[in-house]
Amino acid sequence: MSTIFDNTVADALRSRIVNLTPDLSAQWGKMNVNQMMCHVTDGFQMATGERPIADRINLLTRTLLKFVVVKLIKMPKDAPTAPGLDQMKEGTKPGEFEDNRRDLIDALDRISDLPDDHVWAAHPVFGKMSQKDWGVLGYKHIDHHLRQFGV
Repeated sequence: MSTIFDNTVADALRSRIVNLTPDLSAQWGKMNVNQMMCHVTDGFQMATGERPIADRINLLTRTLLKFVVVKLIKMPKDAPTAPGLDQMKEGTKPGEFEDNRRDLIDALDRISDLPDDHVWAAHPVFGKMSQKDWGVLGYKHIDHHLRQFGV
């Protein structure tokens, strides 16, 4: 499985981010490209513990749903997101396009450079996550949104 902790994969993601332009339209969903970049940046910051998000964990989400999403399927289109990661609610509001792109690349770089003994934040739905789980989910999440905008 692809992971953001694989340097080749992270380099390919950076190249795709560079291909984003302000005029791109979403192929699905409600976000514009600026909101998407802030959303994915917020997701990386959530994983590292920089952006605490209220949990909605229950037995089903931390077991079965976590297994299915992290191990088996692509990120589903129009999946609900936590209010703290929703740019129309509590998520980071978009600024200038280039600033948002730089922030996204910086967040990808920071998460990729964390040491193996980093203490990862709990996911607000899936609960405790390992570095491996965060690497796979981080890849699935950013890939999903880059595909959303055709890059």
